[in-house]
Amino acid sequence: TLRHGPQTSLIFAFIVLFLLAAQAEDPPPPVLLANGGYELADKERPEKPLGWDLPDGLGVQWVIEAGRGRVIFMDTTVPERDMEKRWREKGLEQWHIPDAAANAISDTYGLSYYSDPFPAAPGQAYAVSFNWKGASGGAKLWVRGYGVKGGKPRKLYETWIPCRGPNDQWNRMRQAFHPTRRTPGVSELRVMLYAYYPPGRYGFDDIAIVAISPEDYERESRTQAGGE
Repeated sequence: TLRHGPQTSLIFAFIVLFLLAAQAEDPPPPVLLANGGYELADKERPEKPLGWDLPDGLGVQWVIEAGRGRVIFMDTTVPERDMEKRWREKGLEQWHIPDAAANAISDTYGLSYYSDPFPAAPGQAYAVSFNWKGASGGAKLWVRGYGVKGGKPRKLYETWIPCRGPNDQWNRMRQAFHPTRRTPGVSELRVMLYAYYPPGRYGFDDIAIVAISPEDYERESRTQAGGE
């Protein structure tokens, strides 16, 4: 007769734990971009999303959409003159249109909206994914890389993803990128949302940037439609 003593029970427990660990899924990679779903407000300025610029409330709107929660919409039908006036009212001095006209901003400059900077690791590839809504081809998402060159902070890198898919419904996009592969001086990244022509209302939500392996980068970069 086989006797099951304490030692046998301990070995059995280790076997069970090993099998459970083997069956467990790998943990998801850490998300690098803060508040890509726009659900969190900045504690010091609750009128803006945590980790993002202040929306002007006219061209760039932080609103609730039924069934999704908080999202960013960019309205490029707004005239240049109205945008220039709103930027001055909100103190958004980074935006300025010389000789602003009555035409829609879609016809000339379009609208941009930035995340706060976040670190880029040397030698690391990433993937950016996001949801968008609007007119296909009328918006892009950019990832821009910054570092010091010639003793001054500069933009050293950028990649962009065209917003493609059925009009006026939420579409999911993904693209791999490698900011330090050819520009090793990149030390931080920012996401820029951009909407332009045709004039309309463009939505963005659920933006995520994750680190990926060199193998995944090579595989994904062969098939993507954006630009580096």
